[in-house]
Amino acid sequence: METCKIFNAVLLIFTDDTDEINSNAIETNVNQLENIATISAYTLFPYLNGSCKEGVTLLIGKWNVNNTSDDSFKIVDFFPNKVPKSFFGCVLNIGAFGPEPFLIKENYTTENGENKFALVGIGMEFINLFTRKFNFVPNFTEPIVDITLENLIEMTTVMISGRTDIYGGYVLRTHPFVFYVDISIPIYIESVGFIVPCPKPIAKTERIIAIFSLSTYTSIGFVFIIVGILFWTLSNYPTRRKEFTGFNIIEQCLSAAWAVLLGISVPQMPLSSGTRTLFITYVWYCFAISTVFQAYFTTYLVEPGYETRLKTLVDVKRAGLKCGTFEIMNIIRDYVDIKDLDIFEVQEYPDFSASVSSAMFGRQTFTASMKYYSSYLATLAGVQDRSKVECFLDETFITVPLGVALTLGHPLLDIFNDHIRRCLEGGLLEGYWSKIDHELSLKVKQTYESSEYVVFSLTHLYPVFMILLVGYILSFILFVFENIHFIITTKKNQINLAQF
Repeated sequence: METCKIFNAVLLIFTDDTDEINSNAIETNVNQLENIATISAYTLFPYLNGSCKEGVTLLIGKWNVNNTSDDSFKIVDFFPNKVPKSFFGCVLNIGAFGPEPFLIKENYTTENGENKFALVGIGMEFINLFTRKFNFVPNFTEPIVDITLENLIEMTTVMISGRTDIYGGYVLRTHPFVFYVDISIPIYIESVGFIVPCPKPIAKTERIIAIFSLSTYTSIGFVFIIVGILFWTLSNYPTRRKEFTGFNIIEQCLSAAWAVLLGISVPQMPLSSGTRTLFITYVWYCFAISTVFQAYFTTYLVEPGYETRLKTLVDVKRAGLKCGTFEIMNIIRDYVDIKDLDIFEVQEYPDFSASVSSAMFGRQTFTASMKYYSSYLATLAGVQDRSKVECFLDETFITVPLGVALTLGHPLLDIFNDHIRRCLEGGLLEGYWSKIDHELSLKVKQTYESSEYVVFSLTHLYPVFMILLVGYILSFILFVFENIHFIITTKKNQINLAQF
């Protein structure tokens, strides 16, 4: 029992004391020999009388086999409470595996000037609360941070060898770990999904141009030309009332039609009834078109909208993204057997962090990531709105429960499971994650701003006013040249008239 650490069991040993009787006593009563046989019940008590490491085997009951009047076994507690409520400073060796925020190493200096470290994080918070509640002295071993196959094998070896009493961080409650260690009830259920680039804001110019379809723009242009021609035709029809002389020229008719389309006044109102009817009909048409255009123009100028979100692997394939992979993902990929990934071009990365960062900020790949980890990277990069960089496909890559590993047969498993249930019911994990996220956001000095998203402001109107100013200058220069030309032409005409 001590070798295998079987604490939740009772060992019954049958003892026959007839061997101690004198072998010459051949005539001994058989019934008397049977009354000497006994059954002893033993069980293993851990942490008894200050014992922090080895369990103590105690006799909890002993009975004579043939003594039917012995009812003492009825009052024996075969499964007593073996774990104390306080462990009086027993050392608990704690190991950890996993990236931040599941495992965070914090260095500190003691009063004696000794450099030490503590392990905190989502996967370690319940362990730290457990040590404080039951009066353990935590002894943290050097953590394994990088998610590689070699480190994964090392973590399994450490857990099986018993060099640590308890192992936290990113411990999967799944095959093959459950065969070699005792794993607690899940601390949380981790969903590993495919993280993809988030939709980009649509360019303002592109969005404004797309207010109307090509066929609508074509019909507007066609109506504009037809109305200009009709103005010219009605003005030059011989039986009609004499029209404004400006409408007798086709260029002036097209200019008037263009002015109405832009919402500018024409040089003069039409005079004939037919031209006026055409004019008012065209004004109503242009008013409807310009009202719709201006409404969408203002909206898209301020908030042009975003591209369509990637939802499935089919959408990812159409977007032309590469599949970012790393060592562990290739192993899990074969284990889960997702054949749809075989159609993607592969982009190898040295580690898990580089792969996820490239998918979030590089916008050229997609990869598998935990939800907590991507949120942590976004906060670490100073992202104010995570929805701009943290986007997952609707389908989940794999879902696994995460727990805390203890060596096989460890007596703390039951009380640790009870401790986890109470912490989960109190919402301590969500509260701790909010605390980590808030503290990290305060420490981050730089703020991530996507260059693809530009907030519209008055500074963007500067080019418009500059164009207007240049137009005024050119108009003034043209006005000066027209006056000079008019004066020169007038003088020439006067000279010519004087000669005749």
